[in-house]
Amino acid sequence: MSRKKPDIYEQEKQRRWEAYHRSPLLKEKYPKVTDLMVKMSFKDYDGGSNPEPRQEKYSPESKAFFKIACPHRECVSGGFDLSSAIDKLVTSRLGKLDGTITCQGWQDKERINKHRCFLELNYAISAKYKNDS
Repeated sequence: MSRKKPDIYEQEKQRRWEAYHRSPLLKEKYPKVTDLMVKMSFKDYDGGSNPEPRQEKYSPESKAFFKIACPHRECVSGGFDLSSAIDKLVTSRLGKLDGTITCQGWQDKERINKHRCFLELNYAISAKYKNDS
């Protein structure tokens, strides 16, 4: 009996799950952070409907995993990595940081190497820190 080849979407889901579980806790990566909030809104310039805005809240016990999956379910190898933005926010000890990232994944598995997703993520990240007294 031959094994069925894993679906590209299942492979991506497995890689995300493994990366999430390898991530340290927020309190280990950023010991001075007591609260981290990421507010996100999306803009689809390709004529589709915009995914619903969302937010993620991180406590010291949360995983420091800041790779947001593309909300377009058929997007392949896409998503948004907020790791460098959060690192900049925390290392500079800023209270808030805004920015935009564009998904570089492929629109779907039939259009790999032909048509990018290009969904735009607008983010507002805020952090609270322990007092240094």
